[in-house]
Amino acid sequence: MAYFGNSGVLGANDNTVIAQHNTDLHDRITGLIFSDKAGVLHVEQSGDGTNWDWDDTVTVVVSTGVKFSFELYGPYVRLRYVNGAAAQTVFRLAARFSSAGDS
Repeated sequence: MAYFGNSGVLGANDNTVIAQHNTDLHDRITGLIFSDKAGVLHVEQSGDGTNWDWDDTVTVVVSTGVKFSFELYGPYVRLRYVNGAAAQTVFRLAARFSSAGDS
């Protein structure tokens, strides 16, 4: 199991890649996200780490935590967040990889 997190803040209409990882033998990514401003989390997958061909999205509502869980198909995954029209003052993201054999 691998874990990564982020608690920085983004400016208005900011767009940033938070993390990019090789999925190794993991088959699922799960996590929690919270922001005091609306935005969209993109869980993007790639076959080569360059071309991001699959995109699952999570809509983040103002000051409401959201959980997410997606199956991993490609050998690479990245988390990209697109902030809304107002600058954040609070942003938290925690995610982990898991596999069928993890306890």
